[in-house]
Amino acid sequence: MKKIIATIVALVFSTSAYAVTLSELSVGATFNHSVFAGEGTEKNFTHTGTLETTTKEYGAFVDSYASIFIEAEANENVSIGFSYTPESIETPQNINSGESGDGSEENKVKAEFEQLMTLYLLAKSDMGVYGKIGYSQMDINLSTENVGAYKDTDTNGFEFAIGYEHEAGDGVGIRAELAYQTFDDVKADNGITDKNEITVSDMQGATARISLLKSF
Repeated sequence: MKKIIATIVALVFSTSAYAVTLSELSVGATFNHSVFAGEGTEKNFTHTGTLETTTKEYGAFVDSYASIFIEAEANENVSIGFSYTPESIETPQNINSGESGDGSEENKVKAEFEQLMTLYLLAKSDMGVYGKIGYSQMDINLSTENVGAYKDTDTNGFEFAIGYEHEAGDGVGIRAELAYQTFDDVKADNGITDKNEITVSDMQGATARISLLKSF
């Protein structure tokens, strides 16, 4: 999916005959403050493959991060954009008592969301109020201790946002935006015989954004 998004972006923002019809190009930077939540299910299996225990927990965390974006204006009210988050979004570390002997060994798991990319369509009114719908993709890298190595994975999702843009003059604009994100379920295991399997479902997020952009 990442290749598909990259291909579409290259086509839209290229110097092709289609791109020449776009009347304006904008670039910008965004400060994001997000709340992400989801339900985690951990299944522990014996060495024979028999399910031994199942644990479910709903959790949420907050993180702030920066992103950058580029937009091509199709007309005065509609733009096509692409945003990219170069830094990781990190969950808190989950620590559980180990299952060996006296339980003194701790199992630790932490996830990092990386390379969050969103291709979106923005529709803006003459008053500056706008709505946005986008399709997102991100990598999920799992960092663990004492439970084996989990395979990294990725997920896709949708974003819906509403905001307001204030034109400050000389092609400079300031945006305030609220967004809702939802992502597909993911599953990973630690690849050993008496394996642990983790499934994260109902992943969603809410984000407040402040952006600064420059149009050319």
